[in-house]
Amino acid sequence: MSGPAADAGKVPFCDAKEEIRPGLESSEGGGCPERPGARGQRQNIVWRNVVLMSLLHLGAVYSLVLIPKAKPLTLLWAYFCFLLTALGVTAGAHRLWSHRSYKAKLPLRIFLAVANSMAFQNDIFEWSRDHRVHHKYSETDADPHNARRGFFFSHIGWLFVRKHRDVIEKGRKLDVTDLLADPVVRIQRKKGPNQEAACEMLCEWHQGHILKATLPGLHFLCCLMPHALSVSLEVF
Repeated sequence: MSGPAADAGKVPFCDAKEEIRPGLESSEGGGCPERPGARGQRQNIVWRNVVLMSLLHLGAVYSLVLIPKAKPLTLLWAYFCFLLTALGVTAGAHRLWSHRSYKAKLPLRIFLAVANSMAFQNDIFEWSRDHRVHHKYSETDADPHNARRGFFFSHIGWLFVRKHRDVIEKGRKLDVTDLLADPVVRIQRKKGPNQEAACEMLCEWHQGHILKATLPGLHFLCCLMPHALSVSLEVF
């Protein structure tokens, strides 16, 4: 868990651009009534996330049609991909990097970082920092998925709007030097999009050349469905 507040000027990654859930702009004017846990700040929707999440889950629903036509090994590979992405979030970003529940040597950290990239839930640094903020400021404006703002918001709606200014402010004050000291975390944050693309290509290559799966659309079954399940079940 987080320790004493660190000087934001000494933590360069804290000021890095939020590529998936960028920081909220301050509310100006507007006629939105104040709600507990929101302090009247506008719900600035990130339409890019709304569109991508919608397409992701539509692709996952379409993949259900492909299940009866898929080979047993392809179904097994799809299940394995889901377990891998889940492991990258639960055992990796959550238990190892956010809570420091155990220690891991370099090979295991690399494996978990690759698995985490497959989950498409932002990089380890941002995931862990936000999770620490969530625990330290639970059910306040500084909580990224504040339950006081409703069930939908706390489950997945927080991915559709810009972060509350308190989330950004408190996140910059957390001690994240342990994350920055890990080269695996730094490299994954810097090369995140490339790693995610590489993971996708690996899934496609394994699906086409090892499993000999030629049925069109199996990308939905082996890639999009695991991603959708990972986001839906582990977004907390």
